[in-house]
Amino acid sequence: MSVNQIMFIFIYILFILKINTIYGFDAGFIQLASARQENKDTTHYGMTICALCRVTLNFLKSTYNVDTTYLDTKFDETNGQCDGNIVRSIINLLRTSQMKGINPWLYSITVNTIASANTKTDLKEMFKEASHFDSESFIGGSKLIMKRYQSTLDAIRKSDNYDQGRKTFGEMLHTIQDFYSHTNYIELEYTSPSDVLGKRIFQENEFASIETKTCISCDDEQCQINTNFDQIIQKTKLLTSGYFIPIGFNLLRKFKPKGKCSHGGSFDSTQDDEPRGGINKDKLKSIHGHLHYQAASMAYKATVNILTQLQQDIGDESIGNLLVLAL
Repeated sequence: MSVNQIMFIFIYILFILKINTIYGFDAGFIQLASARQENKDTTHYGMTICALCRVTLNFLKSTYNVDTTYLDTKFDETNGQCDGNIVRSIINLLRTSQMKGINPWLYSITVNTIASANTKTDLKEMFKEASHFDSESFIGGSKLIMKRYQSTLDAIRKSDNYDQGRKTFGEMLHTIQDFYSHTNYIELEYTSPSDVLGKRIFQENEFASIETKTCISCDDEQCQINTNFDQIIQKTKLLTSGYFIPIGFNLLRKFKPKGKCSHGGSFDSTQDDEPRGGINKDKLKSIHGHLHYQAASMAYKATVNILTQLQQDIGDESIGNLLVLAL
């Protein structure tokens, strides 16, 4: 690689840092909005905070018999969002419940740590296809989830290192959430989260092979009106995901395979290569943005599910320690 190419890549990365993120649900590094708004994108940060708060309320109710019913209306499963003051509401609940031994303010720091570990994955691993289920990396993505889930268990069970467990778990959540916005899982009209993620590795007969044509060309609004998936995908219900090659990196002679879907969007150099278009659902204005809320809803539910699975695997006491809710 020449010096000019290295400099180009360095400048490009700085540019990406400037604009926050290039793909995946928006990272959402800023705090939740003070109130829910109509037509607002769902972010990695936001849905993670909302899922953590949902599981927190379930935990407080089942473990300490705290009445959390009045906070149930703060959550909207249809788009994976929640009231921007939900963390503050839980802090106030913890204070008024007078549960000695719980520091309400540490709770805010804790959920932020997990959510921030999620969002930072877009920066630390932006070019790792498995971290985002890009380019049909179904085996790599599901392996990464399994690896990080086990690392979370080991950090808690073997090392009593809850801080490391929080960070690793947050990183894992990013990949789980991207699965729903980067693949055709939503377009295949599944009504509940995948039962694969966090449980096992995808098998080769569950997704399209490298030789299988997966997309046909579409332009602008036509990508939302008519399906841009090839008939074989619609017939077999095989999973696929978009290929993402950042603008500039195609100069290094890297191209998407023939007949494959693009991720799509202004930063994807493959979106104008046949078949044109894209399938990402990262934002409302994305090429498949009409399905953004459906993808966000599924990703939110999957986040709640994996948190619940973690609680079952490590026990109530340990999940309480993870969320700093143990007496």
